Amino acid sequence: MNSFKINISLFLLLFPLFVFTREKIALAVLDFEGKQVDQIKTEAVTDLLRTELFNTGSFKVIERQRIVQIIEEQKFQASGMTDTDRAVEIGRLLNVEKIMIGTVTKLGYTYIINTRIVDVQSGAVILAEAIERRGGEDELPGAIAELATTISFKVGLEGSIIRMGSNEIFVDLGKADGVKLGQTFSVIRPGEVITDLEGRIIGTTQEIIGQVVVSKTQDRFSVTSVVEQLQEFRKGDIVRPAKPEDSLAAPKPKVKTETVKTKPKPVIIKQPKKKESQSTDVPPIF
Repeated sequence: MNSFKINISLFLLLFPLFVFTREKIALAVLDFEGKQVDQIKTEAVTDLLRTELFNTGSFKVIERQRIVQIIEEQKFQASGMTDTDRAVEIGRLLNVEKIMIGTVTKLGYTYIINTRIVDVQSGAVILAEAIERRGGEDELPGAIAELATTISFKVGLEGSIIRMGSNEIFVDLGKADGVKLGQTFSVIRPGEVITDLEGRIIGTTQEIIGQVVVSKTQDRFSVTSVVEQLQEFRKGDIVRPAKPEDSLAAPKPKVKTETVKTKPKPVIIKQPKKKESQSTDVPPIF
């Protein structure tokens, strides 16, 4: 009996961990291209970024050895991979959701790390993030850790609406996920399932239907209110940190007015009719 109570207590203690465990995003980071930076330092920066991205807890980061193996098998260039189409091809071979490419540039005493994350399914760049540090190589580890945190927050953070109130909307993201008061989230409605020619599901269409702003935060959830909406929100809708381009308040298109030129009508001047001279009959003289 005591053993049963202990098991129940242990289950209740661990239950929240199971409930709130999120699926990590599979991410491959290709070796960056160095500009005025040698290959060894560039690879060191890339490898440190992989580690920091893994430490955020948002990503399942693919080991460099596996990436190199795929590149060698396909006879691709092993370093300095910055072509988006080629990166997408490698991402599909690695069976990942996202793939990162980037550069490490040195300008004087300033290092600039420029990254782009590409969605493997669509081939679109979903995030371009850069950071720079002045002061030499000693400043790079801190910059890389900051960059990884920013990327994790913008790409790895995704939740759902879990409860609808009269004026409040509850989402399953909270302080533990880095959510802050006043933060704006886009509300996304999953749409039609997309399949390939063999009938395998490869994704779904998604539509931004509104935005909410955080008014209260707890460790595992937040309370939000509506900022704008195109459709009524419902439980299960996806929420992600809002981007500037997500706003529904798009500027109204300017209406182009055209001036139609018409030929001027000829002015007709009516001439007054000449009065006919009155003739008088003069009687003939004999």
